[in-house]
Amino acid sequence: MRLILIRHGETEWNVTLQYQGHAEIPLNDRGLHQARLTAERLRRREATTLYASDLRRAWQTSEQIGEALALKPIAMPELREIDVGQWEGLTPEQLYRRFPDHMKEFERDPARTVRLGGESYAQLQERALVALNRIQEAHRPEETVLAVSHGGTIRALLCHIIGLDLRNFGRMWLDNGSLTELHHGKHGWRLVRLNDAAHLEGIVAEGGE
Repeated sequence: MRLILIRHGETEWNVTLQYQGHAEIPLNDRGLHQARLTAERLRRREATTLYASDLRRAWQTSEQIGEALALKPIAMPELREIDVGQWEGLTPEQLYRRFPDHMKEFERDPARTVRLGGESYAQLQERALVALNRIQEAHRPEETVLAVSHGGTIRALLCHIIGLDLRNFGRMWLDNGSLTELHHGKHGWRLVRLNDAAHLEGIVAEGGE
């Protein structure tokens, strides 16, 4: 089967580099435009099913895609972004100023340090793999399936699939509205396309989670 993972469109917190986690931040105007362009790009893929994180920014993106492809989004909470706890709404600079000891621990072990009141990246990966396995079990080998999720969640899955240690998750980047494609066959999951944003030329900008 083919699984196309879509990062949600841009939000204002992406622009200001504030950690979003499970905060219900809506898409901004550029994010809505990205979602519409992503939907147009996916029209020819003949997807059978559309899953989405139930957080607002991902769900809004999935609604644009669903309207274009005549698919009703199916909520899958396991596809949510990492729960950042007390990091929510803060920038990296603010984090280091407010929680210096915690951030030293995070630098020492970024994969397993639990965000204050939230999750670790290892916990996020475990949750995301539940979603991946559910999707695999529910669909036939010839199907193409779409899933709208988040930068952190998609990267956690990719680390598992390509055998990359979780401490290196930050070495991969995903643009808002980008496509990352996985194939599942007799050798398991394989990454065949990463951060494809050709449909978004000129309207992507580096942002946070």
